[in-house]
Amino acid sequence: MENNRKKGIVIAGIVIALLVIAGSAFFFLTNKPSPKKTFEEFAGLLEEGKYEEMYTYLSKDAKANWAKDDFVKRYNNIFRGIEANNIEINVTDEKDGIVTYEESIQTMAGKISFTHEANLVEEKDDTSSYKVDWNSTYVFPELADSDYVSVQTEKGKRGTIEDRNGTALATEGTVYSVGMVAGPKATQGTQKKLAEIVSIDEDSIKQAMDAGWVQEGMFVPVKTISEKDKNAISQELGNLEGVSVQESTGRIYPYGEMLAHVTGYVQNVTAEDLEKHKGKGYTSSSVIGKSGLEAVYEDKLKANDGAVIFIYDQNGNVKKEIAKKEAKNGQNIRTTIDLNTQKLVYEQLKKDAGSSVVMNSKTGEVLALVSTPSYDPQDFALGMDTKTWNALNENKDHPLMNRITSVYTPGSTFKMISAAIGLDSKTIDENTAIEKVEKWQKDKSWGNNYVTTTEQYTEPSNLKNALIYSDNIYFAQLADKIGSKTYISYLDTFGFNKKLNFELGVQQSTYGDKMEDIQKLCATGYGQGDLQISPLHLTSIYTSLVNDGTILQPYLVYSNNETKTMVKNAYSKEAANIVYKDLQATMNHYGSNPTNAAGKTGTAEIDNGKETIGWVSAVNENIAITMMVDKTKDKGYSQYVLPKVQKILTEVK
Repeated sequence: MENNRKKGIVIAGIVIALLVIAGSAFFFLTNKPSPKKTFEEFAGLLEEGKYEEMYTYLSKDAKANWAKDDFVKRYNNIFRGIEANNIEINVTDEKDGIVTYEESIQTMAGKISFTHEANLVEEKDDTSSYKVDWNSTYVFPELADSDYVSVQTEKGKRGTIEDRNGTALATEGTVYSVGMVAGPKATQGTQKKLAEIVSIDEDSIKQAMDAGWVQEGMFVPVKTISEKDKNAISQELGNLEGVSVQESTGRIYPYGEMLAHVTGYVQNVTAEDLEKHKGKGYTSSSVIGKSGLEAVYEDKLKANDGAVIFIYDQNGNVKKEIAKKEAKNGQNIRTTIDLNTQKLVYEQLKKDAGSSVVMNSKTGEVLALVSTPSYDPQDFALGMDTKTWNALNENKDHPLMNRITSVYTPGSTFKMISAAIGLDSKTIDENTAIEKVEKWQKDKSWGNNYVTTTEQYTEPSNLKNALIYSDNIYFAQLADKIGSKTYISYLDTFGFNKKLNFELGVQQSTYGDKMEDIQKLCATGYGQGDLQISPLHLTSIYTSLVNDGTILQPYLVYSNNETKTMVKNAYSKEAANIVYKDLQATMNHYGSNPTNAAGKTGTAEIDNGKETIGWVSAVNENIAITMMVDKTKDKGYSQYVLPKVQKILTEVK
């Protein structure tokens, strides 16, 4: 038994030893260096752009021909120059150390694909391994070591933003690069003077001149300026030695501040933009829309640049064209804006902080959108300097804010809506009157809070006179009679708490969440409370007065004079006709009303009555308009705004 046990142990030991040997052999065989495996590792590093690590895979002969720095520079210069990305390499065959592979590379000129063979040689030092017998054909099969790769680009033209008559509001045009010629004349004193003339930091010029690529005699751009600015400073620039101005093409905005919040602006793409829009044809030299219509219609306006990649021989002769992509221009966007109307409205508002919307009252086409103060989109497109950015960002009147699409308390302009709801819900008729008092409260639970009259009048306190004299007590009581449930239902129908379908993003109009509170409901009736509405939305609602109670949809991209509807039959034709007639009488009461428009002024209190917003909304058979101006307490409240609107109503046909 003992002998058998010993014999079993010996046999088990032999089996284990054999398994170990077999396992080692299997490990050796499966992990033994091979041409295919070595090349796949080399290719993986190329796909990741790890050129320095690739160099360790080169054969002795390849290293003798190519120093490491030259090898890395070869790949860097070519692949960066053609903006290579998404490199994919697949081995299809291997025989006697020759590896056949397929490679594809995405470039600025499109996709480059080829099949090639790699020679793997076995080199024996301490261990046996395979190395890549590399030369320039591994970059591109037609590329010899003495050849070089070059790219020729063709810029596509970004689409133009036009007014309704085809006048360019944002387009491609001539701009100018101001810079210095590197050399002895680019002195520190000259740099300082140039910085003052073009309003940039002196340090930014110094950094540009000290860049690693700069060599003596080269033009170094420091700022791009418009033709207007170039003409204004050309004499000063001409007095500086070593300063040069070169003509180029860029995005221009002929009407600057007047249309900034409509067109928006473009800027050079950032690294984040390139990552976000990967595969959409953007390159490091592209521009991209950042606000306004430039951003909203970026996909249509965007141009695709063309490029051709050539291999040149050492004598500068074209050896082969290896990729080509044709330039493609962007689409033009035709808007509904009427440039003459836009100019007229801007002239009325340019000295104030405010906004105005003018719509075709029968189609919904937006003829003018103005927000003031404004900014010059050219500053962004040409490259915003710190000084200009700080001036904009620190301006207490917020020129970058679009007041057209923001929401505000509307004041008495909202009484038109309360009147329409009261009539349509049969809460009142046009002759319904209330008792006239100087102040009113629902009950004693209001404490010391009262609604007061804005103006005493002797006429009956019916709907027409309540609108003419802007009787807050009338509309507070009207809202109370309508009731919160019915009132909310109508406001929701009119588009409150909904996203307004418009090309530029518009804040939602709201009435707050306390309409069950009678004081809030009554205050809403005359345009205060928690009401917030955009000038654009309010103008749309006023179009219902000339469209039998149907609220038109505002739109900004031209559609062949099509009429667009936001809410069909929001309220009855009969109610619309009564309110329209009463608001015509209201406009007549204000003074000049040659177009027989229907309209209402409004003064909204903000900051607990410390300041006011002056409003006017009006409509006739041609246009609907709303204008609001901030900080009117010392200017005459809504009466400051009224003559501006009267002028526009008179002049826009």
